[in-house]
Parts: sequence; C-alpha cells; structure tokens
Amino acid sequence: MDFFFVEYRDPIVGLIILTILIFVVAVGHYFYRIYASRGEEKGLGDFIKKFEIESEHKALLRASSLNLNSLHFLGSVFSKSGEFEKAVQIYLIALEKTKSKDEQELIFYDLAEVYFKAGFLQKSAEVLLNALKTRPRNIKALKLLKLVYLRLRKFDEVLYTLDSLFELGLEVSKERAFIKALKLQNLPQNLNQKIDQRAQLSLQLDEDNDLIKRFVFEQYKVSAYGDFKLFIDLLYKSKTPIFLEDEAYFELFCALGLCKPEKKHKFKDKKLQMLQILKDNDFKAKLSFSFVCLSCKTTMPLFFYHCPLCYEFAQCKILYEVRSDEED
Repeated sequence: MDFFFVEYRDPIVGLIILTILIFVVAVGHYFYRIYASRGEEKGLGDFIKKFEIESEHKALLRASSLNLNSLHFLGSVFSKSGEFEKAVQIYLIALEKTKSKDEQELIFYDLAEVYFKAGFLQKSAEVLLNALKTRPRNIKALKLLKLVYLRLRKFDEVLYTLDSLFELGLEVSKERAFIKALKLQNLPQNLNQKIDQRAQLSLQLDEDNDLIKRFVFEQYKVSAYGDFKLFIDLLYKSKTPIFLEDEAYFELFCALGLCKPEKKHKFKDKKLQMLQILKDNDFKAKLSFSFVCLSCKTTMPLFFYHCPLCYEFAQCKILYEVRSDEED
C-alpha cells in the first residue's frame, strides 16, 4: 500500500505546494494593498473636502508646480501673519499633492496647529486624530492634542492623552495631578465642596507639586508653602505677609514695606533690596514681571502652566525688575 502513496512523500511535491501557497498569499496581499490604498486615498479625499474652503486661488495653486516644501513655507508664512484661512487652504492642497505618510503626518500637524491658533479647537482635534492614525507614536501631535482638549475642558481626554505620553516614556505625573486639580475646580456647582475643601483636595493630589500650590493660591486664595520663585508675582499682588520664616518671602515683604528688617539684615536678593531702599526714600518704584518659557525661550506677559507656543508643561520662569512707578 505504501507504494501508492510514495508521491505524497516526495519533497518536490511539497516544494511545489509551498510555492503555490506563497504565490497565492503574495497575490492576495498585492490586491489587498491596492484596495487599502484606494480606501486611504478616498478617506483622505473625504477629509480634505470636509475642511475645504472656497477660494479663487485654489485652482491656481492646485495647477501650479509648487513642490511640497514651497507649499509648506507658504502655509507657515500665512499662519505666522494671522491669515489662517489661506494657511488652511494651502495645507489642504499640500495634502492632495503628497502620498508620503511622513509628509502627510507633518502637514496634518501644521494644519491642526493653524486651527488651534485660530480658535477652531474641535477641528484641530479632528485633524490631530487623523495624524495619530498615520503614526500613533507621534509625541508632538499628542502634546498639541492635550492642549486642545484642555482648552475644550475635556479633562478626561487630557488624562487619556497623558497616559499615551507616559506609555511613550515621558514623565507626566506632575502634569496629571495638575489636570486633576483643574478638573476638580471645574466640577458643577452642585457637586463642589466648599472652597477650603476643594483647595485641600487639590493639594492632596501631589503634596510636592508647587504648581498645584500656586494654582490653589491663585484660584482659592489658600496659601501653601512652596518655591518662592513660583509665587513672587502673586505675593506681590496679595501684599499679605506669609511664611516669614523663609528669607526670600521675608525680604519681599520687607521691600513692600509690610515688614521691618533688622538693621544688620543683609538682603540676598539685590533687586528687592533696591526696591526697599527706593521706597524708604519716597521714590515711586515697583516690580515689573515677565514670564519666560525655559523650553522655547519665548517671553510672555502672563504666567502660564503650559507654554502657548511650544506647549510644554511647567516651563515658566518668572523674571522681575525694579522699575519706576511714576504715572504719566
């Protein structure tokens, strides 16, 4: 009987069958890629149509020989000059002209950033989600999406985004606690505890988080001892002496005339010493504050928890100078 089945044990037959199987799989994969590619193109086309704006220059730009770099440069120029509608149209045309996933990812981000700057937060979120479909591990897109959700007050979505960033290796524990403090502050009125209770609950989220302490002091007027350098602008406005056992706090309130230093006291902060001397001699002087992002080096007129330009968290450094307080 074995004689009749010898051909099935022939290695040549096995190789032929294996070759046929490989061929079938390869052909199937080829046609699947064609189908998937058409689906992606259709999806991208539908996406572009969804956001498209009618423009008299649209046909001209489509027909032009401008390459992707030129379109990208043109879009960034319009974006920086505040002409967001033109920037959006150019980025959409750039999307039509490219098939590269990497290039699409870049354009999606720029388009989302334009919508974010223009205040169209929901559109920005939708574009960023498309960018993340292209490459889920896009840290830059996740950071911007986090800010978009924060502006929309979708705190749960912000926390989910932070979880994604944590999975990608970023340290987000301080920021996560801060977002929870924001969420607590924005609870509906009928669910809110008393101010002191909310302040204490916020502080308990992370007892070593100076930004939460600043937030609590700023929003609830409840003081918690923290890094003086993160509080000086608030302390200057409040003019209520606190934590005088800390030399930095003590010197500020002495400079403001709210405390009396001993004659032998030597100021460590020369700017505060100058302010105190000027005030003691009836000169009109004040502290002027500016706020610098340690990440992108941009100067802002107001304190920020997230940089409005590079979107980094906890990068605000407070600078202060003594200036004349003479009224014009």
